[in-house]
Amino acid sequence: MKTTYFFSLLVILLSTLFLTKTFAQDYTQLNLPEGAKARLGKGVINDIQLSSDNTRLAVASSIGVWLYDLHTGSETALLTGHTETVMHVAFSPDGKILASSARDETIRLWNTETGESLLSLSHPTHPIHLKFSADGKTLVSQNWNGTVWFWDITTGKQLNMLSPNRPKIRLGKDRIWPLAADVFVDHTGSVTFAVGKKDGTISIQNGHTGREIKELIVRTDDSSSLPIQSPRPYTYKNKIMDGQPAMKWVTGLNFSPDGKILVNGITHRIAYRGGSRGSAGPTELWDAETGEQLTALPYGIGIEFLGDGKTLAIIEYGECTIWDVATRSKIAKFPKGRHVRFSGDGKILAIINNDGYAIWDIATRSEIATHNPVVEWFEISPERFMLSQDGTLLVTADAHGTVAVRETKNAKQLRLVTTGYTKPFTALAFSNDGKTIASGDKNIQLWDTHTGTKQNTIKAAAYRIEGLTFATDNVTLTAVSDQEDIMQWDITTDKQVAAHTLPNTNINRGSTLFDDGTGFQHKGLVFTPNSEKLAVKNMGKGTIKLSETTIDIWDITTDKPPHHLIEFAVHWGPIAFTPDGSILASGSDSPDATDLWNTHTGKRIATLKTPGNWINDLLVRLRLRYSWTYALAFTLNGETLAVGTKDKHIQLWNVTDRQHIGSLEGHKYVVCELAFSPDGKTLASGDTGGKIHLWELSTRRHFTTFEGPKSYVRTLAFTPDGKTLASISGGDFGYKQDGTILLWDVPTK
Repeated sequence: MKTTYFFSLLVILLSTLFLTKTFAQDYTQLNLPEGAKARLGKGVINDIQLSSDNTRLAVASSIGVWLYDLHTGSETALLTGHTETVMHVAFSPDGKILASSARDETIRLWNTETGESLLSLSHPTHPIHLKFSADGKTLVSQNWNGTVWFWDITTGKQLNMLSPNRPKIRLGKDRIWPLAADVFVDHTGSVTFAVGKKDGTISIQNGHTGREIKELIVRTDDSSSLPIQSPRPYTYKNKIMDGQPAMKWVTGLNFSPDGKILVNGITHRIAYRGGSRGSAGPTELWDAETGEQLTALPYGIGIEFLGDGKTLAIIEYGECTIWDVATRSKIAKFPKGRHVRFSGDGKILAIINNDGYAIWDIATRSEIATHNPVVEWFEISPERFMLSQDGTLLVTADAHGTVAVRETKNAKQLRLVTTGYTKPFTALAFSNDGKTIASGDKNIQLWDTHTGTKQNTIKAAAYRIEGLTFATDNVTLTAVSDQEDIMQWDITTDKQVAAHTLPNTNINRGSTLFDDGTGFQHKGLVFTPNSEKLAVKNMGKGTIKLSETTIDIWDITTDKPPHHLIEFAVHWGPIAFTPDGSILASGSDSPDATDLWNTHTGKRIATLKTPGNWINDLLVRLRLRYSWTYALAFTLNGETLAVGTKDKHIQLWNVTDRQHIGSLEGHKYVVCELAFSPDGKTLASGDTGGKIHLWELSTRRHFTTFEGPKSYVRTLAFTPDGKTLASISGGDFGYKQDGTILLWDVPTK
């Protein structure tokens, strides 16, 4: 008896130690939804900011805001509370408060030491800029049309709201050309607006009174401007179309950091029936105080301001030159770069190119450090590549999910490396032994199921991965890319072992679904469970009409053409294989119906029509009710088919006798994803509102609901033992991007 007790105690102790070692309180478990046991990945990066004292780093992602201690390199918090993707963050001057804005039209204030949510401010529109006042007591927010708000960060009270006088140009019903605008707020809270006008001039306005202070009009003599015109000058022929002359249109207005210089772009537009045409023009620089035009640069020339606005860098076709605005003299000349970044104190310059970057001391014109190569940037922008205020630190983010903080004096010496950020996932697959999860975006990531750590990234060099599956050996991974290629890798060696091309194929794909089911369905292909067959919804390479989309059945173990072709299948909706690959289900061309196809003969063998009544049929005919198929899944034995529909129901069918055997109700949004557990006893269903429901198939009983991200459920997959469910959400064409995998504990029924 004592031996049995000791053995049980030992098992419990070892289990506890194992769990501590695997999903111990690390980033995979911070602020998890109820029922989830781990999160793989940290979301899609949207903004990065350093505190002024260089002690904290904030990363705005699609799932919240991650805070890092730069001394230890560890995550100190994941700040959640926004219901949509976080887009911007800003530290207060003392670094103790962080402001974040999201697409849910709210601003939140956080205590950076405790991670506590201090205030939530309702914002009329999504803000694109956040900034604290010099004393740290006021938060200033700005939206896309130049409107600016002032907030008391102690009480959350809106102190003021100022908006520029922006005239509108209407070109017909529901057709308005917006006019560019920008705002400058000085240290005293004084507001100045710049607004593009109908005649192509720029109005400088007092933000508090709304009165025009000055009008900026183009000078014809640019002989005293900063640089000499490029050998590729801007030219445009004024054409007449439908009686409308070309109009000069002011685009992209931006004040310098000190508000003394104004930069704008120019486009010449011609209105015509049904739309407009345009030609990009020059970039103009103005003295905002005197109204003098300083220069007009050819289209394609980049401009970056120093933090105080007194110095600017002009990126021309062959060089990067630094100019003193006051004296209009050239300070320094540096090698060509795609983009440049200044440190806040104006002493350090980073020149960025596709293959790397170099750090320069502006005063001495000496190169401090270089780093090559820079691979696959998310996007070269201030949010992905920035220098600290004092120029000692450089922060970079790449497309492999790594955020690195380096000392500028030695770019190879890493102060902090954090990984796990991704692009939105588009595919997911478990290995058959359940030890590995493969996820796809542009590349393929391999994750350890037990520890939640990313083991490796396979460079697939695709725009996106459309499908993934493991062979029964758990070593061979097959992927289908958007370029209609089938690629196979040995995940133990990272070597590609085979490649096939799908000739004359155009995969029917989509990426975004909204709450009401509008948007694009994303199931353009499906594998059989044994990974030997692939069904592709093929829209053809310009030879097949949309209404004549085909479903091609491929044997991916060979390089032969598809041996079966199913013709005239509906182009929209999901597809699903029976485990043996003999039957394929697809959405039908009529509501409340699903087609079954024999993959050996290529013929339709049945249409499963959901039982209805005359009222329902009448509503369908009158187009007052739609119930198209959005999700399909077979049990592993192939005997039962589940169909998710737009009317928020799940229909169950016996595949053998084609009989309707039940309906599951409970979703409040469109059912867009389905997956059966391996034993066929549990059905997981996901909807466009982010909820995942679990059902006991034998009793039709709903027993659990998981609350995922506020986005549509893109993919669901069970581990082979059925104890864990993995989900990914959102899409790469819409704003509801996620970029994480959630692992859920499947409770016993």
